[in-house]
Amino acid sequence: MNFLIICTTALVLVFPAFSVNASSGKGQQPHARAFELPGHDAIGKPGVGSSFDRTIEISIRETESGYMLFEPDAIQIEKGSVVRFLIGNTGALDHEFFLGSFDEIAKHQQWMREHPDMQHDRANSVLIPSGQNADLIWEFSDMTNLEFVCLIPGHREAGMWGVIIVHDHLAPKSKG
Repeated sequence: MNFLIICTTALVLVFPAFSVNASSGKGQQPHARAFELPGHDAIGKPGVGSSFDRTIEISIRETESGYMLFEPDAIQIEKGSVVRFLIGNTGALDHEFFLGSFDEIAKHQQWMREHPDMQHDRANSVLIPSGQNADLIWEFSDMTNLEFVCLIPGHREAGMWGVIIVHDHLAPKSKG
């Protein structure tokens, strides 16, 4: 009987130690640097230190009827390209440009609803204050479909999202 009590006590004390690094995702930012983790959708990688093949200008605006928009909201990019996104916020509100897989963004959007004051400081996102510009350089190394969004609560629902199609034959090669 003492042996059973000792084993049970040991298990009660040992199992919590194994679960310290496990997470249900509650209270932790999901998919931070997901582009580096095995098993996640390939979205490419930061183009830091790379010369870029193409610049894509994106304008952020808000309409009188309450829509919040990226223009353009559909972009084709050639696989292997390094792209500099130059994002201008002409709206009255602060916004962000967050690049990710559809699955990653859906999960992260839910997390942002639970943590509305959280701000991103990731290689695949940039905050653009009202009236300012920001840029993000990204290397698109895989053929895939991606989404770019503003995950500030309520902004995606107001229309602030777009798609990127990365393929080997859709986008023309362009310089600069």
